[in-house]
Amino acid sequence: MSRRSVFVALTAVGALLAPGTVAAAAPPGVDPATVDLTLAAGQSTTVTKHVTTSAVPPNPDLVLLADTTGSMGGAISNVRANANAITGDVLAAQPTARFGVAEYKDFTDSVPFKVNQGITADTGAVQAGINQWVAGGGGDTPEADLNALFELATGAVTFRPDGTRIVAWFGDAPSHDPSGGHSLADTIAALKAANIRVVAVNVGALDFEGQATAITEATGGVLLNNVPSNQVSQAILNGIKSIEVTVTPHVTSCDPQLTLTNAPASAKVASGDVATFTETIAVAGDAAPGTYHCSVDYLVDGVSRGFVETTTVRVLGLAINDVTVNEGSGGAPVPATFTVSLLGGASPNPVTVHYATANGTAVAPADYAAASGDVTFAPGETAKPVTVLVNPDTVDEPDETFTVNLSAPAGAGLVDPTGVGTIVDDDRDGAFSCTGTAANVIGITAAVANPANLPCADDSKTVLDATLNAGLIKVQTHALTASTDLTPDNQSAAPAAGDHAQASAKIDKTVISTVGLTIELGVIQSQAAATCQPVTGGLAPALTGSSNVASLKINGVSVTVGSAPLTIPLVIGSLKLNGQTVSGGVVKQQAVALDTALAKIVLAESQADVHGTAAHPAGNPCRR
Repeated sequence: MSRRSVFVALTAVGALLAPGTVAAAAPPGVDPATVDLTLAAGQSTTVTKHVTTSAVPPNPDLVLLADTTGSMGGAISNVRANANAITGDVLAAQPTARFGVAEYKDFTDSVPFKVNQGITADTGAVQAGINQWVAGGGGDTPEADLNALFELATGAVTFRPDGTRIVAWFGDAPSHDPSGGHSLADTIAALKAANIRVVAVNVGALDFEGQATAITEATGGVLLNNVPSNQVSQAILNGIKSIEVTVTPHVTSCDPQLTLTNAPASAKVASGDVATFTETIAVAGDAAPGTYHCSVDYLVDGVSRGFVETTTVRVLGLAINDVTVNEGSGGAPVPATFTVSLLGGASPNPVTVHYATANGTAVAPADYAAASGDVTFAPGETAKPVTVLVNPDTVDEPDETFTVNLSAPAGAGLVDPTGVGTIVDDDRDGAFSCTGTAANVIGITAAVANPANLPCADDSKTVLDATLNAGLIKVQTHALTASTDLTPDNQSAAPAAGDHAQASAKIDKTVISTVGLTIELGVIQSQAAATCQPVTGGLAPALTGSSNVASLKINGVSVTVGSAPLTIPLVIGSLKLNGQTVSGGVVKQQAVALDTALAKIVLAESQADVHGTAAHPAGNPCRR
C-alpha cells in the first residue's frame, strides 16, 4: 500500500468516526485576483498568488462502479441508501456535475459487466440505476474488475469533453488478469488515454494483488483501504475530494513592456487545497510612462475554470485631463480647471512640466483667456490644477474647443500631454412652434390659436358659431375652440424631459351641405405635440398626434369613425377623417378634411413643429 493511499484511508475513516468543526475554506479562485503596481522602467517585483481549488474537481462526470457479486450486499445497500447524499454533496460543490452507474461480476455470470445508467444530470435516474444492483454471483475470488474499467474507458459511457472524468470503484476482490482479454497494463493505458481518474474503495481484498494501487497512482486517483461496508458512500465522497488536480499558470495576454512569470510552472494539490505560486513582474528598461496590463489564467488540469488574475503596472508619467464647462450667458468668466496628474504614484523627487493653451474652434481672447506657466510636483504630490477662464456670451453657436498642452517635463515622461477644453453652448439648438385651427375653409379661418406658429406660445381662442362658405358648399359650425401650450414658458432653461409644444382644436357640431349632400358631424377634435423624450445620449423630440370623430352621418346614414384614419369617396371629392402627416420636424393632425375640385375644407387641425437655428440648422429645442 502506498504512503498516499494509507493517508487517504486514515483521513477518510477518521472523518467518518470523529466529530469536529472544519473551518470554512476560501471560495475557489485566485487571490489576489487583481494586482496594481507602480514601477519604474527596468524595475521588477514579486507577488505571491494563492489558487484555491474546488473541493470537488470541476465539472465532474462521476461513474459509480460497483462489484455486485454475492459478498457485496452490505456495501451495495450502503451506497443505495446514500445515493442522494453522494449526488447532492457533489452537486452542492459543482452544480454542473453529471453521474453514471455501472456494475460488474465475473465471466462465470451471465452479465459480467453492465451500464445501469449512462452519464446524466437526472439524480432520480441515478438512483434508479443503483437500485438495479443485486448482490449475487461470483464464486471464485478474482472478479471482472479490469474488464469493467476498460469498458468504461473505451466508450461504454459518454463523458463530456470538458468534464473531469471520475470512476468511483468499490469492491472486495481483485480482478482476473487478464480480464475479458484486457490486462492490467491495457486497462491503465485505456484509462489514461480517456483521462479518467479512479477512486478505489477497498472493502476487503480489492488491492490484494496491488491492482488498485497501480490504477489509482497511474490515473491520479485515490485508493481508500480498509473501508467498512457501512461507510462506502462516505468513502466515495472523501475519495473524490482527495483527487489531485494540477494548477498551471497560463499567461493569456501581456503588454510587450512587461514580462510575467510564475514559479513553479505548475503545482499538484488535492481538490480543495491551495496551490501557491510566486509571480514575477518586470518592466522593460525602455518602457515609456504609461499603464500596462497582463492577464494570467490559472488552469486546472489544463482547462480554464475562470481563475483569472489581472496585473496593472503604472510607469511614472504626466497627464492632463479633458474639461467641459458651460459657457454661461453673462456675468463673470467661467473657470475651466484642468488637473495635471503624476501617474504611477508620487515621486520622491520634484517633477516639473510646462503648460500653454492653444486655439481650436475656440479662439483667445474672444472665447477664453490664454494662459501658460509651469507646474511643479513636490515629493508626495500627484495632482496639480491649471485654470483657464472662459468668456460667457448669449450667442447661439456650436460647442467650441481649445487645448492645454504639456511640454518640457523633468522627472517623468509624458503620457497624455493634451487636455481638451470644451465650451458647451448654453442655448437651445432650436425652437418649438405650434398652432391650432378649429375651422379653415379655403383659407377663411375661425378660432385659430397662436396663428404665427413660430415660436410656440400659450394661446386660446373660442368662437360660439361660425358659418363659412366655399361656393355652393356651406359649412355651419357650433362651439369652436383652439389652444396652444409651450412648456416651459422660459425657453432659456436647460432642456428637460417633458418640455413640449402642444396644440388642440375642437368643434362640438358641424353640418356641411351642398346640392344632394349633407354631412353631419358630432364632436370632432385633434391634438398634436412635439415633446422632448429621453434617448441614448440625451433628449430628442417625439412628434405625436391624435384625433377623433364622435359621430358622422352622410345624407342621414350613420358611419362609425372613432379615431382611426378613414377616407370616404364622395361625388364631389373625398372625405378624409383622422389624417396625420409627420415630415421635416412637423406633425399635423386633421380631424376632418373635405377635398373637392374647387375647395378644401379642414376642421379641427392641430400642428406642432421643431426647428433648428442658424448656428444649428439640424438642431432642435430638446438639446443645447
